[in-house]
Amino acid sequence: MDGNALVNIKAWPTIAAILLGLAAVGTVIFFASEPIMNEPALCRDLNNIRSHVYNPARLQVFKDCVTVSGIVDSVVSEDDGDYHVWFHVDSQYANLLNSVNNDYRQGDLLAEIICATMVNQQDAVLSCENYTNQIPIPMVNQNVTVTGPYVLDSTHGWMEIHPAYSLLIS
Repeated sequence: MDGNALVNIKAWPTIAAILLGLAAVGTVIFFASEPIMNEPALCRDLNNIRSHVYNPARLQVFKDCVTVSGIVDSVVSEDDGDYHVWFHVDSQYANLLNSVNNDYRQGDLLAEIICATMVNQQDAVLSCENYTNQIPIPMVNQNVTVTGPYVLDSTHGWMEIHPAYSLLIS
């Protein structure tokens, strides 16, 4: 063997250690990012919609993100700039309703599309500042699929999706 061959053989343990180290770092990065990669795209608040919710302290989060479908019963423009979309949930989502939804809202769930109309309530103006709604506003009797945080509105006592991250009309 010549001298160069010995140098190459001696370098292999170092090269192998570097490669193993890179593989370990790559594995850690992959598994650390796995929950983000597996999270459905609609459950990501890419536009930071949640930061524009008026009076968020009244909302108790039960699930960070759910997707629910149903048929729209009413769409109401609110003074705080939000649209209240009341929809009768498909049967597989009936467990998302509480007694207030059932007794006072006839089994409807509320989806709030925030900052989607004129803000007429003075203390809500700042919430909608620098935000432009991108969520479509449905019409009565349309089938919708809504995604967003599943919360209890402690002021009214009902469960709702607030804010809607996405609303698909079919």
